[in-house]
Amino acid sequence: MEKKSSALAVAAMVLLVLWMMISPAEGCPYDGSKCRECIVKQMKCGCPPCVPKLRCMARCLWGGTSKFNCINRCDCGGGPKLSDCKKCMSKCKCSCIIA
Repeated sequence: MEKKSSALAVAAMVLLVLWMMISPAEGCPYDGSKCRECIVKQMKCGCPPCVPKLRCMARCLWGGTSKFNCINRCDCGGGPKLSDCKKCMSKCKCSCIIA
């Protein structure tokens, strides 16, 4: 179970880095030390409906598919849109900044 959580956290982190332009913010740790904690917390408490879509995106991107094709593949069906998940997960943006 811990390996699955770690893989999920890494997948979400990769998604965030690929998906958002990261800009430095004041008062945030620049070593990324709080990133994993933030992502895990958001996926468990803040954005649970987004977990299947974020997993889909991570697997798709890791498989070498283009971002455009992954969005088309994963942003279908019910539940929140990927843009909603991006907004929800953006709370970890500050925690994931790596200088």
